[in-house]
Amino acid sequence: MTDQKNAALKPWQAFALIAALSLIWGYNWVMMKVAVHDAPPFAFAALRFLGGAIVLMATFKLMGRNLHWRAMAKRWKTVVLVGTFQTACCFGLITWAISTGTAGRAAILNYTMVFWVLVFSAAFLHEKVPAVQWAAAGLALIGILCIVFAGGQTGNLFNIGLALAAGLTWGIGVIVTKRAMKFGAMDTMALTAWQMLVGAVILCTVALLVPEPPINWTPAFIAAILYNIGPATPLAYVIWFTLISRLPAGLASLSIMLTPLLGIVLSGLQLGEIPGLVEGVGMGLILVAIAGLGLVGNRGSGNRRA
Repeated sequence: MTDQKNAALKPWQAFALIAALSLIWGYNWVMMKVAVHDAPPFAFAALRFLGGAIVLMATFKLMGRNLHWRAMAKRWKTVVLVGTFQTACCFGLITWAISTGTAGRAAILNYTMVFWVLVFSAAFLHEKVPAVQWAAAGLALIGILCIVFAGGQTGNLFNIGLALAAGLTWGIGVIVTKRAMKFGAMDTMALTAWQMLVGAVILCTVALLVPEPPINWTPAFIAAILYNIGPATPLAYVIWFTLISRLPAGLASLSIMLTPLLGIVLSGLQLGEIPGLVEGVGMGLILVAIAGLGLVGNRGSGNRRA
């Protein structure tokens, strides 16, 4: 008999949750751009994840979730590595990229993480990657080259490199997690919370060591911080874990396909960030490639993500 907690979602429930998560994370690219207008990137990232980690842990406890601190302490190397790459490096770099460029471009380049995971899985975990997924990765590469070409014309290559590096470090974090799972299962919700706290501590240290101007505590910045430690962290992660535990992996990944698209659209509407022709073509190719990967996963995976 199916456990009620893990029962499959009704179609309207799945649609509502995917739409909500995509909108929350998609709009957060706009909020991050608003935040770095009044705060240096590392200080904002440090505040975001320190507050977010605390609120996320409190949320999980209120939900009756066990944070498994003893088990996490035994696997501290994994927790530290994932926190370093997936939170500290990835979001430190992407916040830096947003502060020096557009939110839409940062969003789409950050989501090349899915292709880094594919490459690293094949290279380091010796996983077999279907030809159609390599084709999607090739399409994404063409899109990246279009954006790099456009960036070379406008002097944005450093900013583009930051965003790509952020996606790469996220991919490394995923590979560390996947490899660790081979040596024993780990509670993904507990791992998420603890690695986020580790990443927050690292970001706080960087923010204290790197010379940066003081934060300007404007109403817009306060709203952006509250959004990041509120809807964009505990609410979004609760929705995400609900989706991956109660939907096929490919269907749950629809939110990953929609988030960068919404990031581009919403940053254009609110911030007036309109990409040029070549850059726009590159973004479109990457979005098509991400969508292709999601459709392949949805068709080929009846399993649920852990």
